[in-house]
Amino acid sequence: MNINDNTSLQNLNDIVAPGAVPWWPLAPAWYVVAALIGGALLVLTVVWLRRWQRNRYRRHALLELSAIRAGSAGALPLLPALLKRTALAVWPRETVAALSGAGWHRFLDDSAKMNQFCSGAGELLDQLAYESGSTTTLAAAEQSRLLDTAELWLKHHRHPTGAGP
Repeated sequence: MNINDNTSLQNLNDIVAPGAVPWWPLAPAWYVVAALIGGALLVLTVVWLRRWQRNRYRRHALLELSAIRAGSAGALPLLPALLKRTALAVWPRETVAALSGAGWHRFLDDSAKMNQFCSGAGELLDQLAYESGSTTTLAAAEQSRLLDTAELWLKHHRHPTGAGP
């Protein structure tokens, strides 16, 4: 048997495996995927930032409410004005400014899809708004109920057209 014979099994060499496929440069489709993900993140960031800015009035109102809640009973009469100012920040003056009594209670309930103001909390709110002096005659349970209802409204009211916060 001749060693120089090309068909001889002694002339076989080991199979050389190819090198690992490099991660870079990426295939063109990955650039498209990266651009789509980047665009989606940019859009989500802009939407979140605009919503955060639109709800600035709500954060300030909740801070004022927590100050009223932490303050003495003398701070409680500030609550009706806080709710009215907050409503004026979202709805046109013509819609909100003239509302009082049952119409105001209905507006508050309708704007937050609730019924607490029409079912008693609104009367407590009116009592605060029209009492003279800084002392209040509301019991602690009534005060707590009214503050909880106001907080619920501040957190959940929505503009009816969907354009507002």
